[in-house]
Amino acid sequence: APTRRRPQASDEALSWLRANAPPYDLENADTLFGAPGGVDGLEFGVAAVAANLTLDARAEHAWAAAVPQDVFNDYVLPYACANEPRTNWPQLMQPVVSALVDTLPENASITEVAAQINGYGTNASNNVWQSLGGITFKSSQTPLVFDPVSTAAFGHASCTGVSVTFVAALRAAGVPARLVGTPAWEGDPDNGNHNWVEIWRETNGGEWSFVEAKPAGGGETLDNPCDKWFCNAAHFPAASGPNQTMVYAARFDRTENASIYPLAWDLANRDVPGVDRSADYYAMCSA
Repeated sequence: APTRRRPQASDEALSWLRANAPPYDLENADTLFGAPGGVDGLEFGVAAVAANLTLDARAEHAWAAAVPQDVFNDYVLPYACANEPRTNWPQLMQPVVSALVDTLPENASITEVAAQINGYGTNASNNVWQSLGGITFKSSQTPLVFDPVSTAAFGHASCTGVSVTFVAALRAAGVPARLVGTPAWEGDPDNGNHNWVEIWRETNGGEWSFVEAKPAGGGETLDNPCDKWFCNAAHFPAASGPNQTMVYAARFDRTENASIYPLAWDLANRDVPGVDRSADYYAMCSA
């Protein structure tokens, strides 16, 4: 059974986050991580609050306790996906997500947890999107609206914003999740870009599956790649050459990454570590 976290676990988590934080975050280290004494009695910054939230989820839920430590560090613990504004989403998300997952059995699978949060569970109308006020999809919003707090405040976001918000909700439940997408369909920026979400599941010894946040998708599953509108040969027409659709997943660990996550809205920013997932998507979608 999961055990309650200890201060040492929190210290280790914050040390790991500091060691892997992007350079622009370290310029605001006290704001993000906090400082002894703090200001107005607040000793914890956004990163510390997010870390404690995920550690609590790991202690409270069997599905989170079973996540390997390296996966947990990279895809549950972090306070951000990419370069979205560093807002206090944990305190926004915690009561909403807790109310959703507390209705699940303790032996629920990550698939069931993700479905409940996204609104594909047994009670589809009770989901994070409705609980945050009725969030809808609205195109061309990034980078104006793409962190979870802004998405909740405006009540809408484009694919990146709803994906980042879905990742935050999953991480609040202790579920490993990451932002993934392409900066240019068929290698041409004029064809547009797209982002969605990958979720780590305990199946087959641990594997990544993908789905869209419900406001951007609809009727999708984690088990069938082909039920997403973009998983087809039209969007993945060539496995090499200038027409190749490249796909990258964002991560936080900058010591193990062999790639970056290109930001379609800020291509000069190369400080978000990534995983090149192109070959995997061609295997799933090009046939």
